[in-house]
Formats: sequence, C-alpha cells, structure tokens
Amino acid sequence: MESSRVFVVDADGQPLLPTHPARARHLLREGKASPYRMMPFTIQLTRRVDNPVGELLVSIDDGAKAVGIAVTDDRTQRVVFAGTIKLRQDVPRKMQQRAAYRRSRRTRKLRHRKARYHRRKGEGWLPPTIRQKKDSIVRVVRDLQTLLPIANAIVEQGMFDTSSLAAGRQLYGIDYQLPDYEGRDFREKVLWRDGYQCQHCSSRDNLQAHHIHPKAQGGGNTPRNGITLCKRCHQELHQGLWILDKSPKSFQYPAHLQVGKWYLYAELERLGLKVESCFGWMTRYWRKQLKLAKSHVNDAIAIACREQTPQIASQDYLIIPKRKKVWEDNPTKTTTEKHGFQHWDVVQAKHRRHGTVIGSIRSLKAKCLTLRTSWDDNFAVAYRQTRLLWRFCNIIYIGGV
Repeated sequence: MESSRVFVVDADGQPLLPTHPARARHLLREGKASPYRMMPFTIQLTRRVDNPVGELLVSIDDGAKAVGIAVTDDRTQRVVFAGTIKLRQDVPRKMQQRAAYRRSRRTRKLRHRKARYHRRKGEGWLPPTIRQKKDSIVRVVRDLQTLLPIANAIVEQGMFDTSSLAAGRQLYGIDYQLPDYEGRDFREKVLWRDGYQCQHCSSRDNLQAHHIHPKAQGGGNTPRNGITLCKRCHQELHQGLWILDKSPKSFQYPAHLQVGKWYLYAELERLGLKVESCFGWMTRYWRKQLKLAKSHVNDAIAIACREQTPQIASQDYLIIPKRKKVWEDNPTKTTTEKHGFQHWDVVQAKHRRHGTVIGSIRSLKAKCLTLRTSWDDNFAVAYRQTRLLWRFCNIIYIGGV
C-alpha cells in the first residue's frame, strides 16, 4: 500500500489530480497552498489552473446494506480513494410507523377526511425505501466530484438483471453497452440466491442447480423453481435416496437490489458522468485474479482495475450520509449539541495518560464526551480539554476503518 494521496483544488475550487503527501507539505510550507478540507484531507492552491489534465473513474459495488466505492486513475491503476457507504436500514420501519399514525388519525373523533387510495405513482416512480439508498450513493459521488476530477463511472449489475434492460430503456430513455451474459442465467441466479451452498448438506463444492418441478412436467426455468445442490446430493435425489421437502428461498433480496439500478444510472448521468456497467460474476473473477479478500471495497477496486494489479494509495473510509431533514423538538434527539460540540465532530483532546488524542465524537454525556479512536470506540474525555478540529456538513468520512 502506498501513501494516501492528498486531494487538490485550485483557487476557484476546481478539482485537480491528487498529489503525494510530500509535495503537499512542500506547497503548504512555501505558502502556495492552504488547508481546504480535513477529511478527506484536501489543500487549495493560491493560483488558478486554466487547463487541468487527467480524469478519474469511480467504481460502485452496489448493495442493500453497504456500498463499496473506489476512485481510480486509469492510466496508473492507482486507487486514490476507497470506502464503504453505510446505508440507512430504518426507513421501512419509519414509513410503517407514519402510516399507522395517519390511519389512527382517521379513526379518531375528528373531522373526517376522505381516504386516498391512489399512490400518485408516475412514470419512473420508485419506492422511498429504495430511492433513499440510491440517492445516498449519488450524494457521495456528487461530494467527491468537488474534490476529484471524476469523469467516468462503472456500476456492478446483478447477473439476474438482464430482463430489466428493456424496462430501463423505456422508463429513462437510456441505452448502455452491457456485457453479454452467455446463457448462464438460471444457474447463476439460483446459486447466488442460495449463497453458493448446497441446501441439503451445506457443501460448497461441485454445486449444481436443480429444478424442483422438472421441466418435462411443466416446471418453469425461473429461480423460484430452482434450488442449489451439490453433485452428490443431486445424484442421490434423482436416484430416490432422499426426498426434497425444502422450499426454495425467496428471490426478494436480489430483486430489491436491482429495482433502482436504472434510476441510479440516470442520476449518475445527470452529474455529467459516462456510465458503464458490469456483472457480478465478472467482479468475482477479477477479484480472485487480483487475490483480494471479499469485501465491498475490494469489489469496487476489482471493477476498476480488473486484471491489472492496483496501487492502493488510500485508506479505507467509512462513509455515512447524514440525514438532511432535522426535526425541531424531536424527543428522541435531546443532546444533538452540548458545549458547542455535535455528534461525529472530529476533535482533539488532552488526556493525562494518553496525551493528545484525536477522534470522532460518539456521545455527548452530562460530564464528559466519548470519542471513537484507533484503539477505543468509547474513549471518555473532558469537555474543557477538548478542541474542535473539523465538523462534517452533509457526509461523514471516518478513515482507518
């Protein structure tokens, strides 16, 4: 792993190619640049750059709970930024709670309101539970565009999404060059859904896809009619040595991932990016070729670098998009600010044992505050010994995770 690159913007705020930390220190000492942002660390030049050169590629490994993102230089295969976006999981619960409140209001002894049964669904409508996840990805990419000259984007697309190609073209009027799938639909769908594990003996070797209802008897070729079995269990099943009484798993999770893909593509194009896509089996093949461990970040790196060895010049960030809407007099958030400090603020504190400590605020207690540090996730320090270093605006970047 190389030294983490320092982001650079010119006097007008135009993003430039990242630079080496030694060069950034030289520019700061000579007075040719000044600190612009703490996390990710960015410097601003005192002069304007008329003809900036270089373009970067952002790769996205989309998921339901976490999203891997990496920004790479195609010429040098250097990864200048990598992180994992943590998505909100409480939106469905909050929507159900809101619906319950609305239904209860209509049953009270108040002025009667006529029920509204229409959903106001228009063309290209997405459920809010899915749209907020895709909007979180777009928010992070938009924020990175202010620090890095990102011109291209590549998004991983599920192997089960070939049927949604026509729907995406019809809804958003866009056409992408997708790789050929070569007829591996049914097997890949079933194996992916079952976690690449035999549903009878839990083996992970010599896996095959079995039709629960044989095609000769009218069974369909959809994932709901398939189940993953190893070669030995598959043969024993056809020989009648055991009876299949296990119903296949639902295909809801991959379908949930793919519903908002075309919306994500369209939003990335609105940012001025040239969007491409790849399939999940390609990502897995490239990651194994690069000998990288399984993670969202490594998947995003493999999507960008493919079979060329990457030069990782970035720490692994944890990215948390902050909620935009702040409710006044919210009873569940009684300590959003205390003594001038807020949650997630990056502060510097003095401790009698550890000396100078830098961390992110985890909680605001009555007599002290606790920090997230490199060695402790709940380190207590005094308010009087703490000094604010950086406050995040819309997106939180926590490095070294």
